[in-house]
Amino acid sequence: MDPAEERPTTIHAEDALAPRDPWRFLRLGLRGGFSRWGWGLMIGWLLVLLGPVLGWAGHLRRAAGWSALPSHWGERISARDIWELWENGGLQHRLANSPTVHLFGLGLVIVLWCGWRMQAERAGLKARLGSWLLGALDTVLIGFLPVGLLAWLGDVVLTWLGGLGIDGLGWIAFFGRPLLWMAAVAALNLQWWFCRLGRAAGPTRGYRAHLTDCFLRLWTHPVQWSLLSLGGAALRSLLPFLVLVLAWRMGGGTPFRVGLFLALQLAVTLLNGWLMGWLLRTTALFWAHDADVRTARAALKDLSREAIAS
Repeated sequence: MDPAEERPTTIHAEDALAPRDPWRFLRLGLRGGFSRWGWGLMIGWLLVLLGPVLGWAGHLRRAAGWSALPSHWGERISARDIWELWENGGLQHRLANSPTVHLFGLGLVIVLWCGWRMQAERAGLKARLGSWLLGALDTVLIGFLPVGLLAWLGDVVLTWLGGLGIDGLGWIAFFGRPLLWMAAVAALNLQWWFCRLGRAAGPTRGYRAHLTDCFLRLWTHPVQWSLLSLGGAALRSLLPFLVLVLAWRMGGGTPFRVGLFLALQLAVTLLNGWLMGWLLRTTALFWAHDADVRTARAALKDLSREAIAS
């Protein structure tokens, strides 16, 4: 047989269809962060995180006629003070119509929808509401149990380490437990993204194969996806925390300082929205390549079966 006519026996022989790890798509995912959907995602994050804060400050200013924020920036409010405000300040009657609730809800809708449109566009698919909703149902079926079980086991281990009485382990448990659950939520988001992209692409080999492919896309690379989930959660938490620490140490004192801290918080919030978009784009690129690889594998299996049958 002429070597030029020999067909490769595996898709690994073709670089374009060789399986790739998630980290290989991080550089490609950098592009597109400032598209219309990228800006929508960042603006949505502003409304989700800063909208309630600004709305609350405006409520206090309208209710009391002044704001003590510049003079008491960084001071902690006790649980008793919160209870007094809630019971005797009439807040429970105003919460339903408060702009904080409206801004948070509007921002959350913008974040979810712009993130889905960005991801579907990057994967070359059409963003449909049905795929978005049914992908969430698929995530409940295949994601809640394994991710929740691992998060619970990790929380048990960290709790045990924190109870040993060693300062270093205590601090690890103190910071590690919330980060662990934040990473678990991020992993569920990854599973949901795979499921909704699979739904948007349309069923090709049946519902069971769809669930299997979505499950394997996450769990065949558990280390890399775990590091991306944990690292992303830690970074998105660290940046606002550093701004808060800076504000706490410097204090308010003047409206200029409060404005400076607010500007820093705005910048950090925009950066966090961009980071979330980066992960969305990276996941979409990984999914698109993995779908091509699985399609090529299925085609090779069909050719092999036909060759054996003939």
